[in-house]
Amino acid sequence: MKDRILPILFILFFILPVQAKREPDLYKKADSQRMEHWVDSVFDSMSVKERIGQLFVLAVDVNTSAKNKELIRKYVEEYKVGGLLFTSGDVQKQAELTNYAQSLAKIPLMITMDGEWGLAMRLKNTTKFPINMTLGAIRNDSLIYAYGKEMGRQCRRMGIQVNFAPVLDVNTNPQNPVIGRRSFGENPEQVARKAIAYAKGLESEGIMAVGKHFPGHGDTSEDSHHTLPVVNHSKIHLEKNELLPFKHYIDAGLSGMMTGHLLIPALDSTTELPASLSPVIVDTLLQQKLRFRGLTFTDALEMKGASSYPDQALTALLAGNDILLKPIIPGTQIERLEKALENNEISHQIIEEKCLKVLRYKYILRLNQYRPIKTENLIEELNNPNAERITRQLFARSVTLLENKNNTIPFSDLEKRTFGAVSVGVKAKTSFQNMLQNYAEVTPSLLYAGMKPALTNETIQQLSKYNTIIIGIYSEKKENIELVKRACKGKRPILVFFVSPYTLNAYKDILPDAEAVIMAYESTPLAQEYAAELLFGGIEAKGKLPVNIQGLYAMGEGLKTPITRLGYATPEEAGMDSRILQKIDTIIKEGIQQKAFPGCQILVARKGKIVYDRTFGYFDYAHTHPVRSEDVYDVASITKAIATIPAIMLLNDKNQININSGISRYIPEIRKTFSPNITIRKVLFHETGLPSGIPIAKLLTDTLPGKAPLYKGSRDINYRIQVEKKLFAHKDSKLRPDLFSSVKEKDFTIPIAENLFASPALKDTILNAIYQIKPFENKKYRYSDLNFVLLQKAVENITGESIDKYLMTNFFAPLGANRTTFRPLLKINRSEIAPTENEEFLRKQIMIGYPHDELACFLGGVSGNAGLFSNSTDMAKILQMMLNKGVYGGKRILTENSVKLFTQTKSPNSRRGLGFDKPDMQNTKKSPTCEEAPECVYGHTGYTGTAFWVDPENDLIFIFLSNRVYAHRWNTALMSLNIRPRIQSVIYQSIKD
Repeated sequence: MKDRILPILFILFFILPVQAKREPDLYKKADSQRMEHWVDSVFDSMSVKERIGQLFVLAVDVNTSAKNKELIRKYVEEYKVGGLLFTSGDVQKQAELTNYAQSLAKIPLMITMDGEWGLAMRLKNTTKFPINMTLGAIRNDSLIYAYGKEMGRQCRRMGIQVNFAPVLDVNTNPQNPVIGRRSFGENPEQVARKAIAYAKGLESEGIMAVGKHFPGHGDTSEDSHHTLPVVNHSKIHLEKNELLPFKHYIDAGLSGMMTGHLLIPALDSTTELPASLSPVIVDTLLQQKLRFRGLTFTDALEMKGASSYPDQALTALLAGNDILLKPIIPGTQIERLEKALENNEISHQIIEEKCLKVLRYKYILRLNQYRPIKTENLIEELNNPNAERITRQLFARSVTLLENKNNTIPFSDLEKRTFGAVSVGVKAKTSFQNMLQNYAEVTPSLLYAGMKPALTNETIQQLSKYNTIIIGIYSEKKENIELVKRACKGKRPILVFFVSPYTLNAYKDILPDAEAVIMAYESTPLAQEYAAELLFGGIEAKGKLPVNIQGLYAMGEGLKTPITRLGYATPEEAGMDSRILQKIDTIIKEGIQQKAFPGCQILVARKGKIVYDRTFGYFDYAHTHPVRSEDVYDVASITKAIATIPAIMLLNDKNQININSGISRYIPEIRKTFSPNITIRKVLFHETGLPSGIPIAKLLTDTLPGKAPLYKGSRDINYRIQVEKKLFAHKDSKLRPDLFSSVKEKDFTIPIAENLFASPALKDTILNAIYQIKPFENKKYRYSDLNFVLLQKAVENITGESIDKYLMTNFFAPLGANRTTFRPLLKINRSEIAPTENEEFLRKQIMIGYPHDELACFLGGVSGNAGLFSNSTDMAKILQMMLNKGVYGGKRILTENSVKLFTQTKSPNSRRGLGFDKPDMQNTKKSPTCEEAPECVYGHTGYTGTAFWVDPENDLIFIFLSNRVYAHRWNTALMSLNIRPRIQSVIYQSIKD
């Protein structure tokens, strides 16, 4: 409802009340008395040449060479120009050159910019906003106003007073070689609304908007940069189409207009002049009939559409233009105007009136108060959080769903899908494919013109392995179009277009077979990322097609879909302050510097959006592998919370387990040692009386000669294998040969670690040792890994399958948590698994892909207490499902009652919940969370250096994954530096709503 109301209010506020206006709003807001005083004082001091020079805006390169600076000096001091237009380059250099040029100018220069999609159109390292055709797909014009306002802020910071935007051309010609996607679309009213929204935002920051290219360049088949295009439409047609946005723009009280190099016989049949040089079009039509009173700029006079006229400057001024942009041989043009004054070809009155007009607008644009650009923190201040927030919102709301057969989008039932994603027309893996892989197991591939035929054939053939094929289209080349058609043959693909919507015409024959069609309009990283999010329900589908695609899709078409999964957003969109969140970086850098851990992944999600997703450091201190978001960590005891507990919850939902029943009911082997009063509930609370673990090393090692003890508290000649900070094992200690072998053979088939295999009897040996333990009489809280080994056994007895298989089928796969797994080496490359300890005692190796926890490791890598590997992205899916009360991806995974029971229940005897850990509200100094965490928070930590916390009250998820035990477990700096609670505290400090 809100999205429908805002555009209506915007139109009522900005357009309807100003229908009668003609003077631009910026002009009307100026203090006329002070303005005229400044203008008169400047004008009276000017020579004729200076007055002529004020009417010129010349282009200069953005480089700080002596030659370029000399050219700037010449333009400013000798030509006395009124303004400069910088070409493409570097932010810092343009700022430096602007300051230099202004320091030379007697009268402050009007610095202009041709930035149709932001400063990034010309300057590196700045925010790339969407192109206009993309904006044309957005339903909410108030977002475009916000974009214009942000662009105005950036222009002010860069010392720019004028931006040559918005484009008011109505692109009704699909073959238009120069406008195309630069237009907001082909509906004149829509183009007007969006252009005015942008321009109003720009001018709200005191920056002049310049609408272009009057009287309309949208229906041409030639480019005025290279020739003089002809627009052959009747006057009636032009008034209803091409001219309409310009009329609305003028009525809306906007300040600048650019005349285009177009031949339009219906508007001026008396000359062969382009519109920009035609008095009939510029003076009579624009300034008299339409009553435009702002500044009129020519388009660049060096363009072929105007450059063939030798007296172009004189002609342009006589036509009614105020400012001459980039004339050919400017020195000659200035001299020609001086002679024209002497010869009475142009009157002094015209030059003076135009000079006075330029000076008035310089005052309006605050050049009377000019201050040099501050270059400190310039890039950071340009690319501030608001710029990113607006850019993301614009891209997210533009992606357009044109076809959605069988409601395929957003994808559901991920466990039933196999995904292949081919990007066509590019030679490297794309942002689109990377984002797809955040949601599911997606195999990427590439196709492009010039690819070796054998590789092309193999790539296309490989697509038949998948039941869901996503094709990202990046090129309009004929060869790439043919590759798309070959890839689609006999399939029902998902087609995603990162090109002009007009390209759809080339795919008429395959579109009917597509399961879904998505138009993203451009291939910038954000456009690609949000297209991927739309496919999986990370964002809603909201865009609507801004043009007609003959015989395929009508303008305004665009289906809507719901949000079903986590999406990505700026912290500000989720009510958080990104500047405060940046403090996390400082804490992490401290941790890495102090060697608390070599690297980590951190993720923060709020209100269903991932707002902070960073990786830091490396897998080890030798910097052999930088941490990436797809890498997986040994999460240690977090296994309890995101594997074993969900398994119990699933069984609880199916009435296959009763948490108030004794655990011995489900495990016959412990009925002799466990009282029926030891319920599943008590097991989850860690209130069984079981010890923390079993002496695994003593159980699995041979007896030493002379029955020497296995450990000693200090190092000596015999006890030199360090196990803990002050604990050393005997040098002759060895694993039992009846249970272990260094090679895989008939009786030793279970991989325990690299080059270490166990007998199938090993698992029974360990479980029997656990079964024989008689719990202590005192059943108060005592944390024990053994509790969760028993829960695992209960799950496996009930389901008839191992807990890892049960969870993969019923939990991880439906969530798309494809990189969350026990025994990761079976499906994940070893190079993508963070190492844990260099374990020199039992396994004698750096642990990679095998659990660091001895109990889980010797149980074959699958255990209820530890052994799971995951990354922050996958964990976020699991935890968001919990916050969603059991629903994720449009599918119910757990019942709401089950989620409520397990996440809200707290033991009366300790801070613990049903398997989850919780804040200690009685003793916050000893709490595993920060002091700001409310009582409703639940989560868990892991011995290897991991943690997660979920806050239902603040709709918040925090995940921290590290391998602090690399290279030794006695490294406790993570805890002594209080890294995890400090990060969590920063997260709470950043919440602003």
